[in-house]
Amino acid sequence: MPIQRLAETKKPRFVVDQILSSIQDGSLSAGERLPSEAKLAELTGVGRTSVREALAALRLMGVIETHVGDGSYVRETANSEVVSNSITRAIEQSEEAHQLQEARAVFECGLVRLAAARWSPEKAKAFEQLFSSMENSAVSGGYADYIRLHRDFHLMLAQATDNPIVEGTERSFLEYMDHEGWQDMERQFYLPNRAEYLRESVREHTAIVDAVSSGDVLGASERMHEHFQRHEGEGEERGSREQWAVGSG
Repeated sequence: MPIQRLAETKKPRFVVDQILSSIQDGSLSAGERLPSEAKLAELTGVGRTSVREALAALRLMGVIETHVGDGSYVRETANSEVVSNSITRAIEQSEEAHQLQEARAVFECGLVRLAAARWSPEKAKAFEQLFSSMENSAVSGGYADYIRLHRDFHLMLAQATDNPIVEGTERSFLEYMDHEGWQDMERQFYLPNRAEYLRESVREHTAIVDAVSSGDVLGASERMHEHFQRHEGEGEERGSREQWAVGSG
């Protein structure tokens, strides 16, 4: 069946339903690559954020798998009839992941301002040690270790404010990041398991602390904003490079 444009339906659910229907009627076969995010947005009439949430939901349901830099593919074991009952919860998880990222960006862009005002040499030394460990994990391909250290960075930055409420709020964000929906989005878009992305991540986090330690309140906030913005932009850029259209195979 041809992909339809959005009517009066919840946007991510609409995209999921279109893809599942295409798998069910044979328009999309196991092992085939899906359209890019940009193409799906054009075909369905929704924004890329909604498309991204839909793809995250389909991954959570086991319908598709995404290869970083290559695109999303229908899994060999995909069964749209079996997984359809899981759509609502999977979409909720993917939506929550996007909302978490937005909330973290707002919170941490302000957090670094307070950290800059309360910086000390002792705090700088602790971050130097952390960055050394992050760099080692990035180079060696220790993804699980890097994710743990990445969490440590954000908690340490919150602790650098000397404000227990700020620290407690950051801890709540980090606890939420253990949820399946977030971890899926993180692996696919925010922090892929690839050495070049991890090394760039170390450089970004170092730049944030450099601004904080120098007392550059505005610069620290800008570096943090750029950090969050880059992840969103790269996800869209990777999607735009994928060349495919429904029915072309």
